Amino acid sequence: MNFFDRLALLNRVVLGLRLYQWLWVLLSVVGALAVAVPRVLAQPVVYYATAQTHFDLERYGAIYNPVGPNVTGLSIAIGDANEVLRQRAFARGDVRFGLPNYRVDFIPDEPGVVLVRGVGSTASDAQALANAGAEELVRQIRAAGGREILRNMLGWELWLSTSPEATPTEPDAFAQLLRQIIRSQAFPMSRELEPFATPRDLATLPEEELQDVARALEARYDLWRFAINTRNATLDALCGTAGINGTEARETALVTCAATNPVAGAELAERDRAIVRLRIIEATLNYVVVTYDVRFDPTSPASVWAVPAPLPEASEPRYVPHLIALATVFGLTFGVTGVAFERSAGITSKAVELWSYRELIRNLALRDLRTRYKGSALGYLWTQLAPLGMMLVYVIVFSLLLPSSIAMFPVFIIVALLPWNYTAESIIGGTRSIIDNASLIKKVYFPREVLPLVTVFSSLINFVLSLPMMFLVMAVVQLTTIGRLNFAWSFAYLPVLMLIQTIMLVGFAMLLGSAAVFYRDVVHLIGIIMNIWFFLTPIIYPLGVFGEGLAVRLVRWFNPMASLIEFYREILYGNVVAVGQIPTPALPALSSVLRVSVMALVILVVGYWVFQRVSRNFGEEI
Repeated sequence: MNFFDRLALLNRVVLGLRLYQWLWVLLSVVGALAVAVPRVLAQPVVYYATAQTHFDLERYGAIYNPVGPNVTGLSIAIGDANEVLRQRAFARGDVRFGLPNYRVDFIPDEPGVVLVRGVGSTASDAQALANAGAEELVRQIRAAGGREILRNMLGWELWLSTSPEATPTEPDAFAQLLRQIIRSQAFPMSRELEPFATPRDLATLPEEELQDVARALEARYDLWRFAINTRNATLDALCGTAGINGTEARETALVTCAATNPVAGAELAERDRAIVRLRIIEATLNYVVVTYDVRFDPTSPASVWAVPAPLPEASEPRYVPHLIALATVFGLTFGVTGVAFERSAGITSKAVELWSYRELIRNLALRDLRTRYKGSALGYLWTQLAPLGMMLVYVIVFSLLLPSSIAMFPVFIIVALLPWNYTAESIIGGTRSIIDNASLIKKVYFPREVLPLVTVFSSLINFVLSLPMMFLVMAVVQLTTIGRLNFAWSFAYLPVLMLIQTIMLVGFAMLLGSAAVFYRDVVHLIGIIMNIWFFLTPIIYPLGVFGEGLAVRLVRWFNPMASLIEFYREILYGNVVAVGQIPTPALPALSSVLRVSVMALVILVVGYWVFQRVSRNFGEEI
């Protein structure tokens, strides 16, 4: 059966639609299910358990007051509690904390009450997480009150040592510890410490305030310990000392490294200062606890206490049949819409025509690649070296000049940089695709859509050829950082993202290529737009660093590349974590993938519609 026989078969009418239209509807449904089903079935089984943290508004009501733009004392306490839980899990070697099925959510309820929801893969995990979160929030709320008491005590010691009106006295053991804190800046405050002329004696404090002081010192101790661990991880990355056994041998290696590496030297000095401050805080905490027998019982009713969570009886519903049915309806709707659009725009006849020119498309794409590397000694090896060089520039800048705390930063950069390069090459080349081939258009007839398609396809080939370098960088960084490969099955999702991106880029190339024929300023403007677009896309930074406010949601909704870059990063790199932790690759959210897919198709439809309307006038304009 030759090509025309197959074409006649596909044009056969069955139940009011041509066979190829039925195939399109079937393909749309199958495609929707192919995208949806793995994600739906991969949903983890989760249990929810809810504990509560109660606190006295008369005593701790000021925690609701703002301490910065959109920041309250309660939000700081919740953030600190969450960070402590994460650091404790990491210290145990448990890297699950923060995953969808292993996390703690803090939900402010009525004034004086915070619901603490533990999410776990088992009922006992969920209960343990909720209880740990509620008890830690008790600690952090008490610490917020204790910081103000310590501020007054430190201010009193500062007044005694600086004011001419103060009567010199022999400081007791606790006063000496407070003065060491002032000298070493071991207890930094949100506001600068000021002299306080009213004495606050530890011995006269009621039990509740002693509890607050102890918890404030305890929280500061934890923060210094976490800071020291982070700096040690950074030093290991800078000096390659992660594999050295023995504290003395490791410290000797760090001192040697610091002598030749200024960045490591500065990091080592800061770590040593943090160790001194931690020891001072530890000594002060031990004095308070031992001298006044301060015991911490977060579940005992007091001015702030935790109500433990009951054991959940059943897991949360996953709605697997409902979500699969929804994906089927979406695919069916998309397929029917495509048939309606095809009937009005004649897409099939145009696709058949383009298929007949497939040799021309292939030859022009190869011509672009040969032209790009013509005369260079390394040739196609530049597809590997160019992205590697760009990655090294960003790594040097953000590791040495502007140090980044993101784990496996080279991988974080390269998995986003390559898709962006594909986008930039396709759009800039697509904008010039018509006017750069003016002589070809005037000499011979062929479908004008070939030109933007060639630009996108040649950039796609360049993207694919650069992938081996990306995987090599990932392997090297993972082996040197965590000692093993961290490749995941989510990598198989890569072709889906490449298809979505290609659909979007073909639409942009057609739209901008046709606009450039009539308005040549578009060619000059597109370079500026691409630079702005680069910084609005989370390539050198994680979008989550800006929170989840309205601006971030707008970027995700109206910048399809922002979502695509996050998808690439999610399946190849994983969740963004700090140095010393291991990112975990996963599949992107189904709803987000569908949203970006629809946006890509809308861009393609708009670009093709504009191209069809104006392409007949290309010969006159160029």
